[in-house]
Amino acid sequence: MRDSDESSRPKLRKFLTLTDIFMLSITGMIGSAWLFSVVAGDYYAGPASILTWIIAGVFFIFMVFGFAELGGIFPFSGSLARYNHYTHGIFSNYLLAWAYFLGAVTTVSVEAIAIVTYASSYISGLVGANGLLTPLGVLIAAGLILLFTIIQLVGINVFGWFNRFITAWKILIPLITIILLISLYFHPSNFVSLTGGFAPYGTAAIFAGMIPSGIVFAYEGFRQGLEYAGEAKNPQRDVPLGTILAIVVVIIMYVLLQVAFTGGINWSAAGITPGNWTGLYNAWESHPFYSELVASGVPLLAIWAIILLIDAAISPAGTLAVYTGSSARNIFGMSRVGYIPEFLSKVHKKFRTPWIAILITFVLAIAFLLPIPSWYYVVSLSSLLTVYNYLTVGITNHALKNLAPNLKRPYKAPVWFITFPLGFVAAAMLVYWSGYSLINTTVIAVVAGLPLVLFGPYRNKLNLPLKEVSIFSILLWLFLAFIVAGNVYSWGPLANFPVYWALLSLLQIASIAYLYLKSHHRSVKATWWLIIFNILSGVISYYGSLGISPIIPYPYDYVVFVVTSLVVYFIGVKTAYLTNDLKDVIEKGLPEE
Repeated sequence: MRDSDESSRPKLRKFLTLTDIFMLSITGMIGSAWLFSVVAGDYYAGPASILTWIIAGVFFIFMVFGFAELGGIFPFSGSLARYNHYTHGIFSNYLLAWAYFLGAVTTVSVEAIAIVTYASSYISGLVGANGLLTPLGVLIAAGLILLFTIIQLVGINVFGWFNRFITAWKILIPLITIILLISLYFHPSNFVSLTGGFAPYGTAAIFAGMIPSGIVFAYEGFRQGLEYAGEAKNPQRDVPLGTILAIVVVIIMYVLLQVAFTGGINWSAAGITPGNWTGLYNAWESHPFYSELVASGVPLLAIWAIILLIDAAISPAGTLAVYTGSSARNIFGMSRVGYIPEFLSKVHKKFRTPWIAILITFVLAIAFLLPIPSWYYVVSLSSLLTVYNYLTVGITNHALKNLAPNLKRPYKAPVWFITFPLGFVAAAMLVYWSGYSLINTTVIAVVAGLPLVLFGPYRNKLNLPLKEVSIFSILLWLFLAFIVAGNVYSWGPLANFPVYWALLSLLQIASIAYLYLKSHHRSVKATWWLIIFNILSGVISYYGSLGISPIIPYPYDYVVFVVTSLVVYFIGVKTAYLTNDLKDVIEKGLPEE
């Protein structure tokens, strides 16, 4: 990482136990998503949404195996911003970390908005007729973010005890909801006897609904235990074990919640034609479980509906708390590897928390409280930005097997030569199922963030003068703005996808080629796998079965994308190299933080 002596710097407090790591991951997953995603899952796939939850969970298990191994090798705070750095150097890891950071900060804002939106059912004046927060609603959401920022600043000790209480609540409420609905108000006919049967929209819908329904978002919080690894007492044992246990528990819970919700629908009480999943979504999208419980007419369920309104504040609050910390630790991680100025990783002398990074997260999260289209859209974008970072897990692990086979691995993924490629394919397919529109937005965000790393400490290692970097950055941003605006506003040939995507692809290729020719730094060359993925994912998603011009029919587009992903995977493994930081870990061991 840095070459300077760090012995006098304050270190992060080592306080978290296996239970804390487990609960951090649980809390990260059980937020606002389960309260929304059940009705959205039925909207996209009908009763077959149960399979959507299961398949998404299996995909995450493949990724978790890889993350658990990496978490044992590199138990650092802000770890997801750092893994790929050890095998591919600066650029590919920075771009992945940048996307992840945007996804994490957005989640803080989303959960704050969710709490206020739920509260609008019993507090007037928080949400306007357009569905967006009023100035009062924004103020309250900002206050919530401020509260958890203060908790994070005070220290992980306080936060650990707070999180245990929140997690216990968040597990208990869904479990009781499952038991009450299945035992008191369950209609098995909803699964097979309605128009269209179990899968009214076909098997393709099972996959297509993963991102827009919020189901993927519901699982993404598993990584929170990894983010706090640097503050664990025994990170190399507790981080892998706590993370894997958490994802297994939550998969079971989510599947049962979907079964309970779908089985608990009384179509006549809801005033909707049986099997009209679109009508159900339009009627209940803001508060599905609450609406279902109230519509049941069962007194006990109606009482429980009130409890759910309380939970609708507590569950997102727990996730908001976790992401406030993990977003800050992402900044901490990027600073520690030298992507951004060193002062951003300063640890408070008294509280021993990354206080500057926490304050930056607070400011950015407040900025994201501006009017947004809907919970579902923001969740979809946040999910994709985060999943984009997950592309690193298989490639980095495989590269480490080649570059550092004797590195200490407290946890070893089973059948790694199968698990790691499957983990990459799983992440890649989740990207693909997001659809072209979101993929386009993510690629734009990644390209726009590229110049930022050139203003950090690594600019000197690339032998790039500040003036040259400034000119390069301005030209990149201007050209990017021009082609994006041209596509959005249909300026001549830029309105056509082939022209637009060719220019966006050329911008990425030219930028990396220029930086490599100027610096001859191997980390720039090691970024090609990600650029290739960006370009091909846009093309296939546009022309695939979910795209704007669906030339490649289902399921052949899936096959094409899987094969493409595997090619990119092995390119990524091939371009890895023994970085100086990995060499230091092999020779000197892990740096203390």
